[in-house]
Amino acid sequence: MRYLVTTYADRLPTDAPLIMVDGTVPGWMPKLGDRHYDHHHPGGADIQIDEMPLPHEAIAPNTCFVTTMVDADACCAAAWMQLSPQDLTEETISRLRAIAWDCDHLSVPDSLNHYAEFAAKAVATLKHDGQSVATEMGLPSNKKEWTLDQSEAYASEAFRRGTEWLIAAAKGDRPYPGTQGEADHYWEAIANDAQWLLKTQRVYLVDVKGDKIGLCDIQGVDSSIDPRSFYQALAQLSPLDALRPETLTVREHRLGGRQYTLGTIPLHPKHKEIDYTRTVFHTLSLAERAYKSDADPWGGRRTVGGSAWNQPSLLSPTEVIKIVTESDH
Repeated sequence: MRYLVTTYADRLPTDAPLIMVDGTVPGWMPKLGDRHYDHHHPGGADIQIDEMPLPHEAIAPNTCFVTTMVDADACCAAAWMQLSPQDLTEETISRLRAIAWDCDHLSVPDSLNHYAEFAAKAVATLKHDGQSVATEMGLPSNKKEWTLDQSEAYASEAFRRGTEWLIAAAKGDRPYPGTQGEADHYWEAIANDAQWLLKTQRVYLVDVKGDKIGLCDIQGVDSSIDPRSFYQALAQLSPLDALRPETLTVREHRLGGRQYTLGTIPLHPKHKEIDYTRTVFHTLSLAERAYKSDADPWGGRRTVGGSAWNQPSLLSPTEVIKIVTESDH
C-alpha cells in the first residue's frame, strides 16, 4: 500500500487507485476505481468511520490511501478499509471509534466512556510517534525550513505508520498505541505548553458584546501545539462553560500570512448547537473573496474547520470572530 498526505491535486498519483479519507484534496477529480470518504460536509458524521461501509473486499496492493492532514481519525479510516469483517469485532470497532472521537473532539461520547483513557493515550502516542519520523528522516528541527516535498514525505510516512500500527493492533499482532505507557510523558508536555502559552500571552479572551471567545495566537511558533494545551490554558483564564463555545487559533501559513483553525470547546454545554457547515464556512469564504476573487474557501466539519490549505487567509482575527459570532450556527 502507498500513503500520501497532500492538499495539491497535481501531486496525486495517476497510476494507482486512490482511496481518499477524512478530507478532500482541493480540485481533485476522481477517476474510475477511486473511492472517496469525507465527513466534512453538512450533516456529516462525527467521525470518519461512522460514514464508511464495513469493508467487504480486499484492497488492491497498489492502492494509494490519501488524506489532507494526518491524524488518528484518518489513520483509523485507512485501517478500517484494510481490515477484514472477521477483524472488525465489536471490541475493535469500539476501540477505533473511541480513538477517532478523541482525535476529532478531544473526548468520547457516553457510550464509549470506558475507552476514554485508552483513546486519549492512543491519540497522544500516534502523535508522538509521528513526530519522531522527522528525526528519523533527518529533517530540520524548524518546520519552517522544510520544503513542500519534505513536509509531504514526513506526513505521509506518519500516516503509513499510524495506520499500520492500528491494523496490527486490531489483528492482535501488536498492542494498541499507548497501552505500553508510550504516552505517559505526553501529558506533562501538554501541561507545560499550556503554561508557556499563558506566560507568553498567546491565549487570551476576546470580548464579543459582553461574551468572551477564546483565541490562541501561535504565529511564529516553530513547534506543534496540541489543542489540549490551548484548552488547558483557556480554563485558567475562565471557567470554560462561561465562555462562548467557539474558539479560534491563528498560526503562520507556510506561504506567509495567517492560517486559522475554527474549533469548539470540548464538552461545552452549547457544543451540540454548533454547526459551522450551515453558514459560517460559506460566509467566511465570501469574505475572503471580497479581498481576492479566486480565494480558496474555508471548510471543515460541524464543530471544527479552518481557512484554506494552500493560500494564506486575508482576514484579520477580528473579522473572523465577527463573522463567526454573527452567523447562524
